Amino acid sequence: MDWFVSVFLVIASLGLVLWQVPQHEMVSPIDEYVYIDYLAKVPTQGVVHRGEETGDYARNYLSCNGVRTLGFYPESFCTDWQASDEETMPNAGKTTADIYTPAYFGATWLMAQPLVLLGIDDITEAGRYTGAVWLAAAAVLLYLTLRRLRVDIVVAGSMGLLLIGSLSAYWSNTYISTDATSLFTGSLMVFCLTMFLRGSRWVPWIFVVSAILLTLAKMQNLMGVAAAAVALIFWAIADAFRRGRERGGRWRSLIRDRRVVSAFSAVILSVVAQGVWAVIRNLIVYDTRADQGVEAPLTMRALVEEVLRFFPGVAKGAIEPGLVGIGAEVAAAVMTWVVVAGVIGLIAVSRRGSRSESFALATFFVALVSGPLLAIATVLMAGYYFYLPARYGMSLLAFFLVCAGLLFARSVWTRWFSVAAAVVSYAAVMTLTG
Repeated sequence: MDWFVSVFLVIASLGLVLWQVPQHEMVSPIDEYVYIDYLAKVPTQGVVHRGEETGDYARNYLSCNGVRTLGFYPESFCTDWQASDEETMPNAGKTTADIYTPAYFGATWLMAQPLVLLGIDDITEAGRYTGAVWLAAAAVLLYLTLRRLRVDIVVAGSMGLLLIGSLSAYWSNTYISTDATSLFTGSLMVFCLTMFLRGSRWVPWIFVVSAILLTLAKMQNLMGVAAAAVALIFWAIADAFRRGRERGGRWRSLIRDRRVVSAFSAVILSVVAQGVWAVIRNLIVYDTRADQGVEAPLTMRALVEEVLRFFPGVAKGAIEPGLVGIGAEVAAAVMTWVVVAGVIGLIAVSRRGSRSESFALATFFVALVSGPLLAIATVLMAGYYFYLPARYGMSLLAFFLVCAGLLFARSVWTRWFSVAAAVVSYAAVMTLTG
């Protein structure tokens, strides 16, 4: 049955992407314009540079298609965009995607090539379709994680479908977006946790290497890595106390515990990798960075406001649901309820010191501290602060859904509620057009 449900989730992922991509007449407002530019430049230059101007392909695509929720350029721009000066292009014609390594864009370009050979000659359209790969992998890994945690097929499958039918999946996996890797990151991290529970020999290496690669794809994926790392540390501490050793013995056992070593290694090496990329970025600068007009002072009040940025804000996807339509509002409401009930409910009903309680506490803790820490990291990496969008927390969504799955599996009523929530959310997202 697990294979059957996994295939179903793959089909559901393909269904969402294959249905939505042809309906995308406009560019996503979530930086897709500069992502399209990066993707188009992969085969010729591999990487974009700070201060670099966007290319002809991306400018023409933007001029002819416009930006969703913002509108279109004059028709004349589509046939002769050069008639406009740099100021008519976003960010004065400069890219803002230079903060990203080529990891996501290179992978997307490679996955798009079979589609190009099959006749989809537009790299943007072909690249959008590749989002189905990341989404299907994320959903299947989430389902298998819940099954390994002894959650029944109904609830586990429902959580997988809910992930697919989320606004996060819609915005990140049906457009060109570095967020496409985020749902996959969260699902892979929680799956690695089950490998630790099973005592897999190779899991420390898989966990650490995956953490480094996925945070190189997008720095914000570090939140998913951190949530898994904190869960491992909490589990190790709980086990050390259960063994009843004296304080010195507990600390010695914790220091040697491969879960603790793996947790610190994953986070530290991921941060180091980002530091190396920051050095490389500074070595290949073309010009001054683009002024996006979003800079804000990093004050104590701003840090406090970031505490609740991702919990439960991530349920709303990339932009305010009301700007998209009733379907988006329904999907956001369903996911918000599931996220809050799942995390808080699991903390409330779990046995003290149990792995489920430790997992929920780790998830909640990281969700709260990630906003302020990411704000500080953004200043260090990008040189300025801006109010963080909730979509940066997408790698935590799988953790929220694991909490919900563990909670909903406890009664018949909540089992079938999970089915209803997944079906309603998926159907609502399928109604979105634009």
